Amino acid sequence: MSKFKSFLSEIFNNHDSVVGKWIGYFLVTLIIISISLFVIETTPIGYQYLEYFHYFDLFVVTIFAIEYLIRLYIAPRRRNFILSPLALLDLFVILTFYLSVSNFIFLRSFRVLKILQLLKIFRYSEILLGFFVSFKNYRNELKIFFSTLAVALILSASGLYYLERAVNPLLDTIPEALWWAVVTISTVGYGDVVPITVGGKILAGVMMFMGLGVIAIFTAIITKMFIDHFFGKKHHVCFFCHFPKHDYDARFCKNCGNKLDQSE
Repeated sequence: MSKFKSFLSEIFNNHDSVVGKWIGYFLVTLIIISISLFVIETTPIGYQYLEYFHYFDLFVVTIFAIEYLIRLYIAPRRRNFILSPLALLDLFVILTFYLSVSNFIFLRSFRVLKILQLLKIFRYSEILLGFFVSFKNYRNELKIFFSTLAVALILSASGLYYLERAVNPLLDTIPEALWWAVVTISTVGYGDVVPITVGGKILAGVMMFMGLGVIAIFTAIITKMFIDHFFGKKHHVCFFCHFPKHDYDARFCKNCGNKLDQSE
């Protein structure tokens, strides 16, 4: 790797370096200002400055495009970089700007996706990115939770549909009943769809109590992830001796002494 390429890699991939930190602060500031202007432009005051907001958007997306091209240039495996989630997000943010200023009216609706710029902050925050990556350590728990939730929603929606379809015009289809099930089990309760039969009301009562359990279980999973990530053990396995857990800031395996893969 050339010296210039190594220099770019250091400042864009190492957020602990002085230059890397300032580049991160600069880009995060651009994102915050851009989103703030996006909100302001929907107000009467913002209408007066739409042209200036557009020029600022053009400046921001140009910076993002340059950043994307630099990261593509310094990537060891460019194909893997292009297909990585963060790179796809970067590219999507850039494309939404050009879609929003196109001559096709239906494409201008993509402008609302500008809000995805906020997700780019994950790239410049080691804490946020690390916490996001830690989700993979709990993928089995999350799979079980969401699978159970999906089964409960489908069963309850189907049951309410057959109990209410003959007398409740708001529940003519299972998708309409599914919306009711989501609103009920989440304990939101909009009240736009209400069961009117005895069987439907009993099923709704059961769903309400299930909702309390669903929220409690999901909250417990997220809380456990937070505690383990910031105060507990890492779940990566040592490549050499396969020891399963280490302190959060551990750099070497406590069992065999070999260096740990910090990307895990």
